[in-house]
Amino acid sequence: MPIDFPKLSRLLLALALIASVAAVTAVGWHSLGEIHYLKSFFPTHFTVQQAFYAAAIELIKVLIISLPLVLIAVVCLRLLRPSVVRSERNG
Repeated sequence: MPIDFPKLSRLLLALALIASVAAVTAVGWHSLGEIHYLKSFFPTHFTVQQAFYAAAIELIKVLIISLPLVLIAVVCLRLLRPSVVRSERNG
């Protein structure tokens, strides 16, 4: 039984897309958990300004970690577009 490579590549791209979205979600959830931990266990130690800075640092961490994953998702979405759209552009 021959392997259908276009179908297999589309499946792998779809799986990479799903994995990227899941990873971005996990990173965001972990960051939210860290902020909750700081807020719950050290409420008297943080001023509003310090809490803001802690949240800003978490946002920067999420953006740095998520950027490659978002780029992977964008590339997968571009490659998963129907070939009809590509052929219309060419001619």
